[in-house]
Amino acid sequence: MPLQNTDRLIAPDVGTESQANAGDTHAVAYPQRPASAEPVAQTAPPPDVGTVVGTFVLQSKLGEGISCHVFRGWDQSLSRPVALKILNWANVYDRAAAMKQLRMEAMALARVKHPLVVRFIDFGFDPRWPYLVTEFFEGRPLGELLRAGGALPPEWSLFLISQMADALGAVWRAGLVHRDIKPDNILVGPNGNAKLIDFGLAKADALEATRERTGPELAGTAAYLAPEQAKDASVVDHRADIYSLGVTLYEALTGRLPFEGRNRVQVIFQHLNSPPVPPVQRAEGIPQLLSDLCLWMLAKNPDDRPQNYDELRQALNTVQGAR
Repeated sequence: MPLQNTDRLIAPDVGTESQANAGDTHAVAYPQRPASAEPVAQTAPPPDVGTVVGTFVLQSKLGEGISCHVFRGWDQSLSRPVALKILNWANVYDRAAAMKQLRMEAMALARVKHPLVVRFIDFGFDPRWPYLVTEFFEGRPLGELLRAGGALPPEWSLFLISQMADALGAVWRAGLVHRDIKPDNILVGPNGNAKLIDFGLAKADALEATRERTGPELAGTAAYLAPEQAKDASVVDHRADIYSLGVTLYEALTGRLPFEGRNRVQVIFQHLNSPPVPPVQRAEGIPQLLSDLCLWMLAKNPDDRPQNYDELRQALNTVQGAR
């Protein structure tokens, strides 16, 4: 299941009093306008199982977000399963912006070639809906596993994060910053192999010329935001992804997020200002070296984190060798 709900934080919601947690991915990528007296344009009905989109038959619905539907499909040309992300026109008022964002996601994903990153297959408009097609990967989101079962054994946490370090190394070499690393964007297969998914917020210098800038950009998921990404997501580099991967490691090791609060603003404030409680103090059985590595990844200043994925991979190997 390589495509997930694309709901994510674009602007903090200061009004909510709900607990901010791992699933706190409020999205306002396509802001809602006040009701207008103008007639609403007729749109195609939502896609459904059995619908043919391009050369792909929709077989089952995997999920639905604010801005998209996600289906398992069948590629009639090559006789293989695929996953399709299809824009949800009912929740999109700015169609041009929505189309542009989906196209940029396709362009970003097409740049990355790595076995631990979901493979791009196609992008098109059928013309009822724009759609993005990727390989279908049989797995469950890591976030779902953590919500169901709590913390993972340290060796499993280390194994999964090491895979994601390799995947993100390929993303970095392709000139991209993912900007939405979190357990829900990591699929885990039955054998423990993982896949990185959802490039809806990916940033690439080569693609930035097509974006319109009106000021600092807020993009990402509050619980996993690097401090510099909370200030302006448009200027971050790969070290922001390393921070978010550190939050993911922390959650996998302890079953808790490093920073929790009643709303997104409280969580972001802590990312900016509060030191995390060391993982080794939150759960038993965590090796000190692994706890220290997690804290290194969570350094507030990007210059104080691992500076690239080769350095991070070397540190992960050191922890693995010490077990």
